[in-house]
Amino acid sequence: MGALVSCGGGEGKVYEGLVERTPSEPPKPADEVRGERLSGEAMELLKSADTLRISAEITGPAKHQKISVHMDRHNRCTGTFDDGPTKSGDIVMISAKEAYFRFSGEALDAIRAAGEASGRPEVAARARERTALARGKYMRIPTERRAPSAASPAQMCDLGTALGDLDGGSLTDLSGTRALPERQWHGRRVTPLEATDGGNDMTVYLATGDKPYLVGMTQTKDDVRMEMEMSDYDKPVVARAPDPSLVLDLADVGLGGGSLFEV
Repeated sequence: MGALVSCGGGEGKVYEGLVERTPSEPPKPADEVRGERLSGEAMELLKSADTLRISAEITGPAKHQKISVHMDRHNRCTGTFDDGPTKSGDIVMISAKEAYFRFSGEALDAIRAAGEASGRPEVAARARERTALARGKYMRIPTERRAPSAASPAQMCDLGTALGDLDGGSLTDLSGTRALPERQWHGRRVTPLEATDGGNDMTVYLATGDKPYLVGMTQTKDDVRMEMEMSDYDKPVVARAPDPSLVLDLADVGLGGGSLFEV
């Protein structure tokens, strides 16, 4: 045994008793140690939140999307989204079985204009009829009649689903995270963390103070830039069903079989 302890092994190896170990690695830079610690704390705070507002904007060649949703873990949410001239408005979700959408006036104008520009009288007439019917009204979304898609209200408005996506995505597999000096971002003092996710540069912004809440992130990939803000941690979601006089059922008005935005 004494001989095993005293004799060295192969090049670059050290033996302690019968246990082989590699020589100690050089210590990580202080900004990386701090960045990894803060990112771990921020993720724990994020995953433990009962409610959260997520606002995101995605811009790229011929692409511009915006969404802001305040949601909890029980499919309650309120918010807005804009996915193009004919696809913008407000969303309210009371439960997994009850959700409403209201077109913005600008979206209805764009839908009507698209119908008029089609050159087909029947399409123009249908666009005029639908936009007149929908103006100022909430449409009940048939959440159970079709399998939920990635963009369905059931997916958009559940905090558990959203955090599950983050848990399996870029925010939990950051390599070489570095804490940068504090600075202002969107009117608040933050600690930026710089990281690489799959070769794409990402900056994560944490609140300063005792609890490093994740308050935002930016990422650019293939000429598409995404900016996200997180706020209203654990603030109650106020989601109320619209007055019945302002509600239309999509199936009742002949919209249930096609796209919500179909002209």
